[in-house]
Amino acid sequence: MTAAAVPLRRPSPRVRSALAPVLAGLGAAVVAGVQVGRPAVWRDEVASIAMAQRDWDPFRATIAHVDAVHALYYAALHLWFAVVPYSPTTLRLPSVLAAAGTAALLVVLGRRVAGPRAGLAAGALSAVLPAMIWAGGEGRSSAATALLATAATLALVHALDADRRRAVAWVAYGALLALTIAVFADAALLAPAHLVTVLLVGRGRRLPGAAAVVAGVLPTVPLLLLAHAQSGQVSWIAQLGPPPLVPDGVVQQWFRADAVGVAWGAALVVGAVAAAVRRRPVHRLLAVALPWAVLPPVALAATALTGDPLYWPRYVAFTAPAVALLVGALLAALPLPALVAAVLVLGLVAVPQERADRQPRAKAESEIELAARLVAASRGPDDGPAGIVFGQYGDVRGLTTRAAAISYPAAFRGLEDLTARVPLARSTELFGSDLPTSAAVPRATRLRTVWILLDMDSRPKTVVPAAGLRAAGFTETGRFRAPGSLLLRWTR
Repeated sequence: MTAAAVPLRRPSPRVRSALAPVLAGLGAAVVAGVQVGRPAVWRDEVASIAMAQRDWDPFRATIAHVDAVHALYYAALHLWFAVVPYSPTTLRLPSVLAAAGTAALLVVLGRRVAGPRAGLAAGALSAVLPAMIWAGGEGRSSAATALLATAATLALVHALDADRRRAVAWVAYGALLALTIAVFADAALLAPAHLVTVLLVGRGRRLPGAAAVVAGVLPTVPLLLLAHAQSGQVSWIAQLGPPPLVPDGVVQQWFRADAVGVAWGAALVVGAVAAAVRRRPVHRLLAVALPWAVLPPVALAATALTGDPLYWPRYVAFTAPAVALLVGALLAALPLPALVAAVLVLGLVAVPQERADRQPRAKAESEIELAARLVAASRGPDDGPAGIVFGQYGDVRGLTTRAAAISYPAAFRGLEDLTARVPLARSTELFGSDLPTSAAVPRATRLRTVWILLDMDSRPKTVVPAAGLRAAGFTETGRFRAPGSLLLRWTR
């Protein structure tokens, strides 16, 4: 006697509707989270760590003169590290979660503007878009800004569609827009993009829509003014010449590799043709996605015309979800097997770039981890009481080889910082405030060993207080090298 077969029941439409964003988010989390802690921390992430581990009073004092564009992100990271111990992986984990949330929200947004299949395609493509993979592996605000920009755009679409409680919908939208700008001030360029969307599809709601956009920006005006006053900290952009627009800028800000850019361009053309042949309505999709994708980078690049260029590809990472939305929704016009094949092809094309982004020195060829390993390998039980002098690192003002100690503190545990004016947690300078290297000599009188960590590519070169150390009874007893770093040992 055999049991009767129980027929499998398909999930209800409501269940499928709820499951799609979850699946897209999980997929994006897996893709962004692969080996996320493997690449060495680089200088921009050092700023994140240093600010997140600072006491609140010096935190506010630091933001008053530098990096206000990231103030809220740094504050959130400070709270995160109060709960989760710091490591390169935990530094980047919030970005992994933000990339996952972006993919999930794109499913809902795509569904609202172009249908269920378009939403699922947009969420899937967000998971494999190299700009989102990169942002999801950065200990910076890029992924969080992309998530909030997507949430604000979804709130805008909802407010435009709302029949009841419309005022609540507009207030929610304005609050999300303000939060997006507060996390990264350059995201203020989302506001004019949203204004264009309101004008194109707002119909009888253009006035309240425009008012909500303005209301979302107004609370952030003090932050924007402060960030503008600090724009000199990105003066290095001017030294690089004209902004890399088409094609280099487009490739770098969204696709990160020429082959990926070509594949996505081809997918865009195929999707547009399919939508035209099948007469799919795309006006609403274009009104939402195109201003979001195009206007912020164009506006930021236009600053070069005033002689004060501010454009850099990663500064407009919050436009990447718009590209996934646009291409995914257009491809949704294809038959389902062709749509699945297209998404898989774009995913496969992204694999080499993702592997490149997860190499140990993928982030600006950072040598910070190598310096920390050099210190850890060179120290020994005979060092006795020991301290360390940090030299200039690269050509970034105020950045020293202390970056290695900030990023990989275990290698420096037990070493006294001989040139710090105050402990980093109480400093009001982004990377800490330093005395001249000669100040290390009187501080070293109670020590047996002094280490000096130098960056071989620094400009200007660090002055080693050799004469002062000799006068204090120290002798140079070792030189240890790693790519880009030189470690000196002085003992007595």
